[in-house]
Amino acid sequence: MRKRILVIEDDDVMRELMRMTLEQNGYEVAIAEDGVRGYDTALFLRPDLIVTDIQMPGADGIHVVRRVRDTTSLEKTPILVTTAFGTGSATFSLQLGANAFEPKPINSQSFLSTVRRLLSDRNSQKAA
Repeated sequence: MRKRILVIEDDDVMRELMRMTLEQNGYEVAIAEDGVRGYDTALFLRPDLIVTDIQMPGADGIHVVRRVRDTTSLEKTPILVTTAFGTGSATFSLQLGANAFEPKPINSQSFLSTVRRLLSDRNSQKAA
C-alpha cells in the first residue's frame, strides 16, 4: 500500500514541486493550500506524514503542528516543516512536536531522504 502524504503549502510553485517529487517516488499525495484546510484534510485522510510550510496566511504551520499534536487520532503522525525564513520558527516548531525541518527552496534529494526517514521511523514505532 502506497504511503499517503499531506502537503500543506500556500505557494503554488513549491506545492507543485513537492507533489511531483513525492508522486514520482511512489507516494500518494494530498494537497491543502492553508493550515485550516490542511488540518481538516489530515483529520479526514489520516495521512502517514504531514509536510507543512510554516509561513502561511491565516493558520500557519505552527498552528498545524499544535493542532495535530493535540488531536488523539493524529498525535503520532510525523510532521515535516519547511520554511524559507531561517531556523528560528523551524526550531520553535520542533519544540512543539514537529519531527524534522527542511529549508526552502527544497533540495529534492534531502527532502526525499527526510520523508523516507520519517516514514521508516513511523513504521518502526507501529511494529513496537
